[in-house]
Amino acid sequence: MLLLLAVLSNPLHAKETLHIAVASNFKPVLQTLVKNPALKNLNIKISAASSGVLHSQIMHGAPYDIFLSADAARPQALIKDGFAIKSSLTTYAIGLLALWQPSMGAINNKLAIANPRFSPYGQSSAHYAKNYMKPPYEFVYANNITHAFQFVETGNAAKGLVALSTLKAAYKKNNDKKYLNYELVPINQYPEITQQGVIISASRHLAAAEQFMAFITQPSTAKVLQTEGYKTKETHVSK
Repeated sequence: MLLLLAVLSNPLHAKETLHIAVASNFKPVLQTLVKNPALKNLNIKISAASSGVLHSQIMHGAPYDIFLSADAARPQALIKDGFAIKSSLTTYAIGLLALWQPSMGAINNKLAIANPRFSPYGQSSAHYAKNYMKPPYEFVYANNITHAFQFVETGNAAKGLVALSTLKAAYKKNNDKKYLNYELVPINQYPEITQQGVIISASRHLAAAEQFMAFITQPSTAKVLQTEGYKTKETHVSK
């Protein structure tokens, strides 16, 4: 009887938990993707922050299985330092910037951007602002690209350089036309935001991690990403 109870309490098809560290810009899309029936056998835990913060956490032993960065440099650095599996390196999306100003009646000259020290979106935002935007404006540095969006939404900054995907997610959720008051930044006016993912070497769930990485690069997934405010390798040549 005890043996039978043990078997019943450990079903063969129990979901395997996969812990994904994701750049903040991609969190809303990832939350949608994990509901796909193709991943029904996985219990996916999500931790979101800036790519720089997540990279540091992994270097200090954070128990993640997958790292979805907002850049290419950090996943490749993890591979070089032995923290990630080289063969798993994948370009899963290419980020797009938008200049968002909810109200045309500017309340201040503050321009919210993600901190370039930690965020690839911040680096591209700073490049665009310094080379293509006319003053006056005053940078307001956010912890990450989602935080930059929040600065604008709360009125702490009149406008901001934010992820197109964040605006699309906000409009889908709230159906408020203020999220449509943006200009798409020309992609040739800032460094390409190549978002790469990698499996962490210390993962104890390699088969599940490989399953997810295969899923995120499927053509059907790429179509979802394109509607959510990203470009993919199918629509844009990545570096």
